[in-house]
Amino acid sequence: MVNYLDALAARAFRTIHGAEYNRTLNELTRGGENPDRLLFYEVPLGEGKPWEYLRDKVYPAMARYLKAKKINPEDPDRVVVAVFHGDRCFLLTGERFIDLFLEMERMNREAFHFRVLQWLLE
Repeated sequence: MVNYLDALAARAFRTIHGAEYNRTLNELTRGGENPDRLLFYEVPLGEGKPWEYLRDKVYPAMARYLKAKKINPEDPDRVVVAVFHGDRCFLLTGERFIDLFLEMERMNREAFHFRVLQWLLE
C-alpha cells in the first residue's frame, strides 16, 4: 500500500510550516477579501494517525460540511484542504484531496459517489 503521507505531500500545491499558515491564508485570500470565494477546510492530523483515520473520520465529516455549505462533496470546487501534520501543513485543492482518497482506496468515481451518499446519511 502507498504511504498516504507521501501521497498527500505529492498532491499538495504547497507545503508550509504550520506556523506560516495564517500568513499563507491571508495571501491566498488576498488579505481577507477572498475574491475567488475559497473555502478552507482544516484537518489536524496527529502524529501516528493511520490512513483509516482520514478515511473513517475526516472524509465523512468533510463531505457533510461541504454539503451543508452547498458545495458538491464529490467535486469540491474552490475548496482548499489544509492538513496539519507535525510542524508541516499540506495545502491541497479539494479535488486533489478526493483523488488521494480514490488512490488509497483503489476506488473509481462511481463507487466514490455511493460512499459519499452513505456518509451523508450517517
